[in-house]
This record gives sequence, structure tokens and C-alpha cells, in this order.
Amino acid sequence: MSTARAWTVREGLPRLTSAPTAPVENALDGDTRLIHVRYAGLCGSDLPKLHPTWNAPVPDPWFPGHEIVGLDALTGDWVTVDPLVSCRTCPDCEHGRTHLCRRLQRIGWDLPGGLAEAVRVPSSNVVRLPALRDHAHGVLADPMAVAVHGVRCGLRARSGRLGVIGSGALGVCTAVRAAHAGWDVHLAARSPARISQLRDALASLNIDVHHRTLPNCDAVVDAASGHDDSPLRQAVAAVRDGGVVLVQNAYAPRVTLSLPLRKLFSRSITVRGSFSYCRADGHDDFRDALVLLARGGAWADLLTHDRYPLLELPSALAAMRRDSPNRPAKVLLTSNI
Repeated sequence: MSTARAWTVREGLPRLTSAPTAPVENALDGDTRLIHVRYAGLCGSDLPKLHPTWNAPVPDPWFPGHEIVGLDALTGDWVTVDPLVSCRTCPDCEHGRTHLCRRLQRIGWDLPGGLAEAVRVPSSNVVRLPALRDHAHGVLADPMAVAVHGVRCGLRARSGRLGVIGSGALGVCTAVRAAHAGWDVHLAARSPARISQLRDALASLNIDVHHRTLPNCDAVVDAASGHDDSPLRQAVAAVRDGGVVLVQNAYAPRVTLSLPLRKLFSRSITVRGSFSYCRADGHDDFRDALVLLARGGAWADLLTHDRYPLLELPSALAAMRRDSPNRPAKVLLTSNI
């Protein structure tokens, strides 16, 4: 590919431009691969940053997209990309806590991302896809890795009743991972239109889907959209005394907790953050996520159903507006499909 197109964001507005497919000079790994992108997921954490109303810094220029599936230009294999580029030498990296690396770079943020026809990434971050029913399911590796990490590292118990707040990709992936781990999972969704879809997609895993409310739970995961603190307040209200609230929510800047701290700590509730994913304790959350995705399921079809050509990013963003009546759980951009 002599030239490739990519979306970049300057001054809060997405623009189509040329993709930076030359060697990645500032990558921590000098050996790189060119990936011909076929599917790129729009992550919920990126959506608000793709609008002019975002009121916090972004890279300038910013080439977004960290949920990438494509063809390795060298081998021709279908691959996905682990977006976390760690230094491998700091104390956190030596213990597998790559998400806490002091020199961490992220593809789709610090390094060029996959909302493009092609992207060049460190070779060590290229992961061959397992046998998936649909290659597009590979874009779920990142949210599923966040879910794997949260359930494995963030929850003290190994079973019980678990509430999940949020019906986007992260919420659904967390519910699926927890169900496979033996939890009795209850998912709270805000959109009435999505309830029946989720119930059908998650029926085989015996996950109960509720409209907004949750029963009393041993632990609650906040995996919602963090425009205000209502998901975290709901999680605290739904968890039992002595339980755990796990926050996976990427809250917007300046969101603060309005709940009186006395109400929180007098109940001996543990509130724990779960950021990204890692390779600690003999696990690799990203690759473990791919193993889980290989099992497939109607839930993966639901999360990858809505697809737009790469050039139609504005239409995809319009579909994902919070006030859109038929807002999908997730959208994908496709290139040369």
C-alpha cells in the first residue's frame, strides 16, 4: 500500500488525512509491522473525545483507534493489536503490571491508531487471531481484556451475586467473563430498547438483564458511561454491607463523587479501581481475552453487528450519540471489506 487514509483529530474535529505508516520512531520497540486494517472498534472511552465539546487535552495530532483487527502485511495472517506498549524494564513491568508502566505508550493515543486503512505498530504487540466465527469479534479483545483483568484482579471473592452497571461493550464483556468464572450475574441497562436484545444474546449464560435497577449484590462493577457520578452511586446502593464496588468506568474529567463518605465507609464497602489490563501472576489478560472470544456467542454478534465504512466515521459517531433512539451497543469501522 503506497498511500493510506486515516482519521485524525485536530482542534476537536475528525479529519480524513494520510496515515502515518512509516516506521514508528517513538515506539519503545524498534521492530514494527504494517497492519492492513479491516475492522476498527470505536471504544466508549474515545467517543466523547471525538466531539468538540470534550474539555480535556488530547494529543495533537491524534490518530485514534486502539481496537484493531487486520492483516499482517508480512505474514498475511489475521491479527489483532495489543495497544499497550510498555518499557519492559521498570519495576512494574518486571512484575507483569504493564498497565502501570512509567513509560507506557498506547496505540491510538500516544502512537498512531487504527481508524485508518493501515497502521504500523510494534511487532511484539501484534497477536495472531485464534479461530473466530467472525474475524470482527477480534475488536472485542481490548474490552474483554479489561473485563478479564477486573474479574481476576479486582474482585476479592470468586463467586456470589455480581451486579454490572452498563450495557455497552465493557459491561457486556464483564458480565460474560464473570458468568464463565461462576458468578451469578445481573446486568443493569439504561436503554429499554436494548433489554430484549441483551436478554436474547446472554440467555445461554443465564445472565439476568434488568432495566436500570439491580438486586442486592455481593459485588458490583461500574462499567457505565461516566458523564456524572450516578453509576457509582447506584453501585454503592446495590452492594451489600462489606461488599466490593469495582470501578472500570472511564469517568470524564471533573466528575466528582457526590455521595457522603460516611455512608460509604460506615458500611465497610471496598471501592477499587480497575484500570486497563496486565500480565501479572502468570496471566496475560489480552491473550486470555482472545481465548474467551474464541468460544463465541450471540453477545459477540450483537456487539459487532453495527458496521460503517471507514469513510463514514461521522455517521458512526451520530449513531452513537447519547440521545440517539436506536443507539447501538458498539460500532465498527470497516476498510476494504
